Amino acid sequence: MMALFHLITLFFLSAVVHTLAENIISIDCGTTGSYVDSNNVTWVGDKGFVTTGEPMKIPDMVTKPTNTLRYFPTGQTNCYTNIPVTKDQKTLVRTKFYYENYDGKFAPPSFDVVYDGKHRDSVEITESLLNDGETFYFSEVIFAPANETISVCLLRTSPSDNPFISSIEVYSLDAGMYADLGPNEGFILRERYAYGAKETISYPLDPYGRIWLPLGAETSLTLTDLSTSAPSIDITGVSNKPPEIVMSKALSGDGLILSDLALPLTGPPVYLALYFSEPQSLSRTQRRSFNVFLDNTQVGSRPIVPVFGKATQVVLRDVVATSGSQIVFQSTSDSDLPPIINGLELYSISDSNQDSGGGGGGGGKDDSGGGTKTNGGKKKKNKLPLILGVTFASTFAILASTFGAIFFKKRKNAKPQSNTIPTTSAGHGIGTGMSPLFGQQFASDTNDSNVVQDETHSHE
Repeated sequence: MMALFHLITLFFLSAVVHTLAENIISIDCGTTGSYVDSNNVTWVGDKGFVTTGEPMKIPDMVTKPTNTLRYFPTGQTNCYTNIPVTKDQKTLVRTKFYYENYDGKFAPPSFDVVYDGKHRDSVEITESLLNDGETFYFSEVIFAPANETISVCLLRTSPSDNPFISSIEVYSLDAGMYADLGPNEGFILRERYAYGAKETISYPLDPYGRIWLPLGAETSLTLTDLSTSAPSIDITGVSNKPPEIVMSKALSGDGLILSDLALPLTGPPVYLALYFSEPQSLSRTQRRSFNVFLDNTQVGSRPIVPVFGKATQVVLRDVVATSGSQIVFQSTSDSDLPPIINGLELYSISDSNQDSGGGGGGGGKDDSGGGTKTNGGKKKKNKLPLILGVTFASTFAILASTFGAIFFKKRKNAKPQSNTIPTTSAGHGIGTGMSPLFGQQFASDTNDSNVVQDETHSHE
């Protein structure tokens, strides 16, 4: 009996270790001890992960983990090390930065962050985030670690700017997700949207911890928010596994164009994933069919026909895109319903074999690192995407429209502008909320065989 008890105990401990290896690791920078948040996520202090820098408690801020940070007044490179991961398993790593004018300078710093010495991104916090406890800046990368631990390094890029960090989150992804990610590559997030949604979506509604920022048609006269009438949406055939709640909402409009992408003027190669699900049970006389183009490159090899109650994924990679690029939706001649989009992810591709970010002791002057800076071109500072809904007969008017930019902050939008939806940049990370975990406050609210299902196209 005792032997059986030991066997059961060992099995239980093994299962616990396996679960911990697959689950979330969340580091609250600048604090000690551990705690469990409202989403049942365990946060740990940064002791044992970093030996440099100074912890700081934010005055008048009580919500964790935003009430502490660690800043680095000395050193060109400062690193967090020994962050546990699963070797060779695709992993999402996110760093967050709540400035809160902690230093009293009213001057948000700029610096670089390097993930595992390979994938480099730039942190450029604008003055709009001063003393704003509900808005944060984040950087995020997906890659497959070569070892069982990784590092996150902050690189000083200006003598007058002190790098700082508020939190580090690590999520393990399923093996089939982001199947186009090469073994030496990293996908650095530029944008991730849930169209038609009203609130930010993240863990636990997305078990992989991805943050989906909401983008609706509130300020547009030509776009419409749609909600599915399907009792559920099947996402099993979509390899990137967007949450069902993301697929339950959509944005629709004739001549739909996504513009002002969160990319540098000198464009990197990108990975673009678009997600679709037909929100209506169409009659036999109704048809929704459209093509999608990133500039002049078609996304997918044939028209997209969203399926009711089922998710569709279309992927394009290795196309060079810039902040001036556009994602254009064009209805086919046999379609009597306008195009829709449910979700979007846009990443720049970092190849560690070609562009070393200089982490773990590298200098902060390498402008070729990690997909954030390419050929000397710097990433733009939070220039925010526009969505333009117009008919093709009036498409020329787009070129004359002015760009609007706002930071999304809990349903507070800028004044309406004709045919535009100003919103926030998901991919470099402007988000809202006191907690880094969103979505817990709300509940989730086969017609055609000619569908592009989980299709990938690569352009050299």
